[in-house]
Amino acid sequence: MSTRNARASRRKRAGYTMIEVMMALGILALGASGIIALQRATFVNTTHARNLAMANLVAQGWAERLRVDALQWNEPNGQPDLAETDWLNLADSSPDIRLSPAEIPTLGSPVADLLGIDTFAADASIPAYCTHLRFRRFPGIMGAPGTLIRADIRVFWLRSGSMADCSVSPDTVDAEPEVYGAVYLTTSVMRNKIRD
Repeated sequence: MSTRNARASRRKRAGYTMIEVMMALGILALGASGIIALQRATFVNTTHARNLAMANLVAQGWAERLRVDALQWNEPNGQPDLAETDWLNLADSSPDIRLSPAEIPTLGSPVADLLGIDTFAADASIPAYCTHLRFRRFPGIMGAPGTLIRADIRVFWLRSGSMADCSVSPDTVDAEPEVYGAVYLTTSVMRNKIRD
């Protein structure tokens, strides 16, 4: 092998060219951007799953509250007393209208924080989930008021993750599904059969 060929082959083996380094950096950047995009998608999906799970828990809590509220609805001596309930009275006063239930300090609030815990007006917690209720009283025999109420529970949140404004109109939540995420739960509540 001539000295000239030996020097040329040594130079080729001595290091990488600038083009090879730039190509390697480009491939590395492409792989890193893919990993970053994957992490972002994972974060968004995890947040969405957490919101769904927490909103489901809040809705189930409201279903239980309404069942407890029905214990006050027992019509003693055949006298209607649905008006004495805390929330179910809306079945007669505001039937088929979706609205935010009243806050009752010892029983519950339509506003919940990020952990699904009720937030009351005096609390400093940041609201994350809001609740709307809609009631429909099923007719009884011969058109007399029935002993069964259908309760539609909607728990909603802002998809952006911002602080929820629970005073927003139910129609606004219906009209903007890209802004608000929501969970719907339908249950029925029956009059308490125990009479005084």
